[in-house]
Parts: sequence; structure tokens; C-alpha cells
Amino acid sequence: MNQAWKKWGIIVFVVMLCILNFKTSAYAAGANVTIAVSQSSLKIGDTISVTVSISSEGAIGSYSLPVSYNSSVLEYTGGSGNGGGGTVMIAGYGDGAQTRLSATLNFKAIGNGTCTIATSGGEAYGWDESVLNISHAGANVTVSAPQAPGEGNPSPDNPPLSGSDDNTLKSLEISPGVLSPAFQSGTTSYTVELPKDTKAIVVSAVANDSKATVSVTHHNDLEPGANKTYIVVTAENGTQRTYVLNVNCGEIEEENKMPSVMLNGMEYTFATTERLEEAAVPEGFEAGEGEYEGTPVTAYVSPNHLLHVVYLLNEDGEGQWFIYNQEQKTFILYVEYRAAANRYIIMVPGTEVNIPSGYAPVETELQGQKITVYAKGDDREFLLIYAMNLNGETGFYLYDTVEETYQRYIEPEAVIQESEPEEPVEPEPSLVTEDEKLQNLRVVLYVLSGVLIVLLGLMITMTIIIKKKLD
Repeated sequence: MNQAWKKWGIIVFVVMLCILNFKTSAYAAGANVTIAVSQSSLKIGDTISVTVSISSEGAIGSYSLPVSYNSSVLEYTGGSGNGGGGTVMIAGYGDGAQTRLSATLNFKAIGNGTCTIATSGGEAYGWDESVLNISHAGANVTVSAPQAPGEGNPSPDNPPLSGSDDNTLKSLEISPGVLSPAFQSGTTSYTVELPKDTKAIVVSAVANDSKATVSVTHHNDLEPGANKTYIVVTAENGTQRTYVLNVNCGEIEEENKMPSVMLNGMEYTFATTERLEEAAVPEGFEAGEGEYEGTPVTAYVSPNHLLHVVYLLNEDGEGQWFIYNQEQKTFILYVEYRAAANRYIIMVPGTEVNIPSGYAPVETELQGQKITVYAKGDDREFLLIYAMNLNGETGFYLYDTVEETYQRYIEPEAVIQESEPEEPVEPEPSLVTEDEKLQNLRVVLYVLSGVLIVLLGLMITMTIIIKKKLD
């Protein structure tokens, strides 16, 4: 009798382990992100490289991740990514054997402070197209402004002082030259055009708080070409703010001047050839020729030859890609989404495109960029996004804002009753989330467990009956 109990107990235990192992293998596959920086302490003007790696136990099929950073402290200067202004998108594809993929991004320190470089959201897939759960990571870098002799930043040996934290300027004047744009306390970056032989400028900077101190560096050692002068305001409590003067000594050659364009109230300038060399061109796009206001510009052509993108610099010198329609002279922010088997470019539907019934345009943020999407009523969990795939096919995609996944959207046809005509009822798209899949597996597990218990009871009963007959 005891032997029979032990035997059937072992069988049940093994079966339960197999079921649990199936559930674990189906949902525990994951990918770990690590971030390595070439140095964690910088001075304004220094450059660093940041390596973002994603690894998994099995072969990685593809991944797409947004990398965020503080654009007032660091400026993205290029590398294996696309973006700027606080978010860079990185992506990669495996070859069936790689369990680790990496991307390297380059940054330049432009403002003092602490900056966290981190990943969030995004997608990762195994080579078998299974979804990988991503464990994100982050790294901190600290940037300090160039200091005048005898000055220093707060540290454990030189703790911050108490008092006002006002580290702004009340006024800023230079001689010779004129600031562009005109001085405003909250604007920290200016451009100054001076003759080629200018060796120094006089900077008159007055702090807004009388207890704050002001130091100026790199204003007496100007050279022909581009220079940067730093004005550091240190508040009473030790916090700092840096104002940067981009001093150009010497006129820019006419052929190197690039046209500018106003977008959403902000001035953008077409990037020069030198800046384009630093930019991360969208994958598959090839350099071509374009024109804006009679000036030749470099426009990159998509793999399907249907889109042209240009690289524009904002007033702070940060670059972003825009979809450029040369005939209509329109610019649309380039936002790209990558999935395991395809790649999509977010578009703006033309007047000839019919918006699905019941949906209205709303503004949302995707991968750090504001785009127009379409929502049904107050629902913000599932949104429609108009996009183009690499085959040049455009259409609406249903975007799950919780799981950050896309699904091709086909508008249901209206069903009309012949006897009593009614308004077409548009069913909600059916989606099965990962939580629902997990719940279904749990139900199966409970059912199997119940069946095993019943079988075990029957076997025990039969064993008792057989034993009695043998006795």
C-alpha cells in the first residue's frame, strides 16, 4: 500500500513539474539591457561614448529601444541611433546565432548637471519571433562647467551651501558683437558673428541675485572659426547654470550657408555636410539631391524611393530627421517604429484618406516625439496610427499603448439587417493580451491538476481492491 502511494505521488510530482516548466519557458524568456559609458565625470565640451547592449539566453531576432537623456546636459552627436532632443532610437537584428547585440551612441557635454541615460519601453524578439521581456538599465554622468581659478563644484569635501538657488543672469552684453537671439534670462545658448581677426571679447554679465557669482572663460583666446565662451552663474547654495556663446570669428563662406525654415514657431537650419557626417542616417536610406528655396540640400531617399528625409538643426544645434515634400515645401517629423518582421514610418494621412468611423485625431507622444494619432472617444489604451511599411504600403495600425505593440487594422464592414435597417455596429478589434494568455494557461493547469487528482484517487481505490482480493 505504501509503495503504491509513493509510486503515484512521484508520477503526479513529475507531471506537475512538466506543466510548470512549460508555463515558465513560455513566459519567462527575457532580455537584459546594460549601459556602459566611457566616462562618468565630464567638463562642458567633453565627449563620451555610450554602449547600450541587450542580451538573452537564446538567439535574439530583433530589438527596438528608446534611449532617453537630458538634452540640456548632453547633445547627441551621432552613432548607431536616430533622434535627438532627449530621445534616441536604437534598433538591431540578429543573425540566428547572436545572443547579444549592441549599439554605440556619442554625446557631447553642453551643460552642467547630472544626466541619466536610460532605456524604457521598446520591443525585443527572439529568433523564433517570441516576445522577450526586457529588463531595462540606466547610467548616470555628471557634467561640470569649466571653472575659473580658485573655484570648485560642491563635493563631499566642499558641500553645497544653504541659501538662494537663483543661478540666472539679469543682463548679458558683449563687446564687440551682438547676441543672437536677443538676451533672455531663460535662454542659455547664443550666437555671435565677429571679424576673423577678433582675438577677445568683453563680456558683461550681471547675476539676477546679488549673492550669486559669475565667471567667464574662453573669451580672451578666440581663434578664426568657431569658438565657445562659457558664462557660469553659481547661486548662493552652490548650484550652477551655464550660458554658452557660440562665437564665430570670420564670415561663413556663402556656399556653406544653409537655408533655414520655421516649424511650429521654432527656427531650424539644414545641416551642413560636416554635421551630416555625424548624423545617424535611417537604415536603408541613401543620400540624394534636393532643393529648398533655390538652395541645393542633401535629401536622403527611402529604400522604396517614396520618401525623402532631411536633417534639420534646431536653435540649440540639436538635429532631427524630417520627411520633406519638395513640391509642397512641407516638413513632417520622421518617427520610425520597428517590429520583429517589419519596419514602419509614421505618416500623416492626406485629405484623400478616410479616417475610420468613430475615430478622431488626438496628439500623443511616441518614442519621445509628439505625433497625431486617432482615438475612439475617451479610449487612450488602443489608438490608430497611420504608417508606411518598407513595401510602400500605407494604412492604419492599431497601437496598444500598454504593451506597445502594433497590429494591422482593417475596418469592419457594416452589417445591415434586411428586415429592420439599423446603424452599422462597429465591433471593437479583438486583442488577446499576454495577461489573458497567462490566465488561460492557469485555467489549463488547474484542470489538469484536477484530472490528475481524480486519476490518483481511482488508482488508489483499485490498488486497495486488488490488495484485498490477494489477501
